[in-house]
Amino acid sequence: MMLVATGIAWLGFFIIINNFDPQAANLVIFSLFYFILFLSILGTLSLLGFLLRSLWNRKRARPRLMATESFRQALIFAAVLIIALWLQAGRVLTWWNMLLLIVLATVVEFSILVFRQSADNKANH
Repeated sequence: MMLVATGIAWLGFFIIINNFDPQAANLVIFSLFYFILFLSILGTLSLLGFLLRSLWNRKRARPRLMATESFRQALIFAAVLIIALWLQAGRVLTWWNMLLLIVLATVVEFSILVFRQSADNKANH
């Protein structure tokens, strides 16, 4: 399912790239561009993350857990990428903005891991 959805998202991205002039595009076109690019990157990174996890952890992890982790990390990384592209389009992306985005993404990932570990510990006791 995700492979098909990712393929459709990339197709939509290329349709937008080929059919709209960025100089004449309005806010709706730019929003659609960033949203479809986000979905394309999210699907691609989720699939790659799942594939790499499957190759790395053949017998140790459950596929559902690997898919969840891949999707979560792809979501965070895709969001950082889209925000960075949006900042670059506005000519306000600097090295410290990028560093701040990376730190924020890291804090979000660690927070999720800590809360999940805390919930798992409560469930086991």
